Amino acid sequence: MRRRLPVLATLLVGLAVATMIALGFWQLGRARERDAGKQQMVAHSRLPVVEYPYGDGDREDLMFRRLSATCDAVNSWEVRGGEAVDGRSGWRHIATCISQSNHAIFKVDMGISSAPDARPAWTGGSVVGRAVHAPDTRGIVGGALRRKVARPLMIVSETPAPGLSPSRQPDPSEETNSSWSYAGQWFLFALTALVIYVIALRRRWRESA
Repeated sequence: MRRRLPVLATLLVGLAVATMIALGFWQLGRARERDAGKQQMVAHSRLPVVEYPYGDGDREDLMFRRLSATCDAVNSWEVRGGEAVDGRSGWRHIATCISQSNHAIFKVDMGISSAPDARPAWTGGSVVGRAVHAPDTRGIVGGALRRKVARPLMIVSETPAPGLSPSRQPDPSEETNSSWSYAGQWFLFALTALVIYVIALRRRWRESA
């Protein structure tokens, strides 16, 4: 007896498998791009200190670079979860600084406390530290509903404010690249779909024999 493939089901499974394979290769490309970006960030972290880009605070080419800045006055404080240099978890205190000479506002992570209600006794001064993105203040709902926006650079100060412990300096070499695992998952999904379809076909053929 001649075995026939169900045309519609085979077409749908084939399209699904082809899509999953395409997504897997797309994630492979993303993974290579992210690895190259990571190497570039590691190289940035080894370069000499440069001044904070007051007029262009969202420059991606300065991520993880050591930046220097002068905080003429602290406009406000915000508290976020963080980690100290000794690995202890705590609350990092982020100052919104004003640069009067540059007519600019920028953020500085001034260190970690064990309690969120600590009051840093720091009113400004010179800071040096690696640059990372400032926290996203849009919230979970806002971040999900809006498109991606540029986030300004924040300095993680190497010297903490009085009464605080220094925050752990960001290390680009520790950045994970999840695209490799995503690519593997898409290829695994494609293989799983094929295996399930073949098993279903064999069962159907046995029942119709």
